[in-house]
Amino acid sequence: NRVTLRSGTSSTLYELWKGRKPTIKYFHVFGSKCYILADREHRKKMDPKSDEGIFLGYSTNSRACRVFNSITKVMMESINVVIDDLPTDRILDVDADVETFGQ
Repeated sequence: NRVTLRSGTSSTLYELWKGRKPTIKYFHVFGSKCYILADREHRKKMDPKSDEGIFLGYSTNSRACRVFNSITKVMMESINVVIDDLPTDRILDVDADVETFGQ
């Protein structure tokens, strides 16, 4: 962060250092629908293999994702997450989720 660039340069420091653009394929949209793989120990034979949730961001301690599990109403971190980045008509209603979480 202590390196200065001349104005008019359209390259980032990463591009100047590595010679290529940074990859952004691991970035996901906040609030996207996601599916969290359920633990085998807590799952019965006919139970679904995943729970639906909401993507909240990335973990600061590991490479896991922070998600809100809509079934158990718990915020958790998991590596086994599939994120659906496609735009939906669903509007995120955080107040309703918080009210049901407290009950």
